[in-house]
Amino acid sequence: MWEAYQEWRHTDKAQETLRSGLIGSPATIRQRLREFEDTGVDQVILLAQAGRTPHEDICASLELFARDVMPEFHAREPEHQRWKADVLAGRADLDALNADGFKLYAHQNEDIVRLTPAELKAKMAAKERGAG
Repeated sequence: MWEAYQEWRHTDKAQETLRSGLIGSPATIRQRLREFEDTGVDQVILLAQAGRTPHEDICASLELFARDVMPEFHAREPEHQRWKADVLAGRADLDALNADGFKLYAHQNEDIVRLTPAELKAKMAAKERGAG
């Protein structure tokens, strides 16, 4: 399995996933989450169960995340809540935030966020008909 991973990680899709997803060591995850945080992102949904990952490995990954990643962000939560209140009250300038580097979606159903509801519905209908 390790050999297959070594081969896969050099593919274009793997490199895109590694750049746009949250995959890696706690230090890598903290850095990526800081980048999101710097653009005003305040919620991230993590998919820890993927493919044939054993339950024990999923639990170990979640425990590692909770122990080595979450504390840094939890410590800044009061400051973030003040910022968010300023945003909601119109006292913060969101135009200064640069989120251009985060237009890639690493999740499985990227059409959900890239297509309008009507486009998504049409695409799903075509798929059901076997046309794409």
